[in-house]
Amino acid sequence: MAGEEMLVFWAGAVIFGLATLLFVVLKLRRPEYGIFYGSDIFVCFITTISYVTMALALGTSVAADGQPIYWTRWLYYIASCSILTLDVAYLAGRPTVTKFEVALFTGLVMFCGFLASFLTGPERWWFFAFSSAAYAGLLYTLFAGTGRAEPGMKPVMWFILLFWTLFPVVWVLAPTGLGIITTPAGAVLYAILDIITKIVFGLWITMRILPFRQPIG
Repeated sequence: MAGEEMLVFWAGAVIFGLATLLFVVLKLRRPEYGIFYGSDIFVCFITTISYVTMALALGTSVAADGQPIYWTRWLYYIASCSILTLDVAYLAGRPTVTKFEVALFTGLVMFCGFLASFLTGPERWWFFAFSSAAYAGLLYTLFAGTGRAEPGMKPVMWFILLFWTLFPVVWVLAPTGLGIITTPAGAVLYAILDIITKIVFGLWITMRILPFRQPIG
């Protein structure tokens, strides 16, 4: 099943492995942001494992057009994206019960995404719809009433609305959905989005958002 996408997966593993080390160094140098750098370390390390898993072709299915589908990414997203959404909930000043709801919504989004990718028949669209509904609930729970209250949250909201929403768009375009683009093309798009929503987002939060707030221990 190996194809051109393997180069993308190995490159992703290297990039996120280096990003993990970068955030370790930053955490040591800037302990006041240790909570967020710690999250970034786990997110990047989990994503590194995800890319190695895909590069080794562990856990694949075959689309109707014969192209491979690497569905394991969605299982790793359950962990990495839950950490990310909890960080955003913390930034937004959401109460503990809301953080719990956010984590549950994130798990539902990604688990339904896994089922939608694992299944190759028409039934996959049911789980794509369930994932989309959970995603809408996640966004509402995460951002309802926070836009004006928390410094710097408005650009964070727009960042998430733009880049997180592109993941299901790629799913629809890739062999998991309509098959408009190939598996290697989908792998490239997912890798770009992973880098933006995990590495770039982590650096942006700690360098551009947190400095305008009270120091965090």
